[in-house]
Amino acid sequence: MGGRLFAAIRPPVDVVERIDSLVEPYRASDPRLLWVYPQQWHITTVFMAEVSPEAQDQLVEGLSDLAARTPAFPVLLARGGCFPNPFQARLLYLGVETGNREIADLGRSCRGIANHAGARPDGSRFVPHLSIARTRNPFDATRWMHVLNGFGEITWQATEMELVQSYLGEGPRRTARYEVIEKFPFAQARRAI
Repeated sequence: MGGRLFAAIRPPVDVVERIDSLVEPYRASDPRLLWVYPQQWHITTVFMAEVSPEAQDQLVEGLSDLAARTPAFPVLLARGGCFPNPFQARLLYLGVETGNREIADLGRSCRGIANHAGARPDGSRFVPHLSIARTRNPFDATRWMHVLNGFGEITWQATEMELVQSYLGEGPRRTARYEVIEKFPFAQARRAI
């Protein structure tokens, strides 16, 4: 049986702390929401439900090569969003404004690498975002869009991508536990080391 893996860009610690301080006043305000833990915040570039050990080796090699030729780039989170829509929301997120094109390009390349390695990627529509909260039952989240839009601009420099294994039900409150398998510094970040 294979592992449940994803590649992602994670915000640095100071950005996680800033987002956490913005989210904290709202955590107890809506019992429908299951808030994503700050240590789990990331922007997914590819998700694969089951990856064999052989495919994982090829995946690591391909992602390493991709990162080596990808320049570091700025990321700006600046608006609230939800899936599938504000009137039947199941997931609240912060959307990527700056860095959207770079992350979308990485997403396409990561999916190609996953396919080539034999690790079938998720085929859903790709929207770069950072998940903030989930709900079990769809609800009208228009109020939450206004709250998230009020967070303002959150920026950082993306300098690496990670390959992460997800263990369902092994995290706090039976959420997923994440284990970083490999980090892939981007081109300019490698030169700075």
